[in-house]
Amino acid sequence: MSKTETLRQSAAASNETRLERLASQIETVRQAKHQSAEDLAATLEPLAQAMAALADETRQTLAEIDRKSREQGETFTRQLSESVKGYKDAVAAASQAAESLNQAGQRMEWRHYGLAVVTGLVTAALVSGFWLWLAPPKVQNMLDAQAVAEYLKPAVIEALKPSRGR
Repeated sequence: MSKTETLRQSAAASNETRLERLASQIETVRQAKHQSAEDLAATLEPLAQAMAALADETRQTLAEIDRKSREQGETFTRQLSESVKGYKDAVAAASQAAESLNQAGQRMEWRHYGLAVVTGLVTAALVSGFWLWLAPPKVQNMLDAQAVAEYLKPAVIEALKPSRGR
């Protein structure tokens, strides 16, 4: 419960008590049969003083409540302004962090492309090197042109002979 609420409740309780006393005094005045104006004035004097005191206290209490309300309003406004400033700072920091992450992601993307290319080139070089190092033995066929010609000579002559039916 806030200070203002506590003050209001206290003032309300105090006023309630005084109003009850004033009501009982007013009732006493109504029921009394006064013989003279002096008796009536003597009876009404404390009642009037109590009502004046109640009015003064009510005025002071209302002024105090107003002052406390203004203080609380100013405090709330100041706290709200500080909170808004903090939120704005947090938004700016989050925006900057997001931009940094975006740039880091783009750099990482290009690094991955470069890594893929370098990995491909290294793999190709290793495969080629191992292929050459572990290559199967070379089969060298040497053809003897004279022997091939002698071997093919009967078939070529047979193919070039004129046919008998011509």
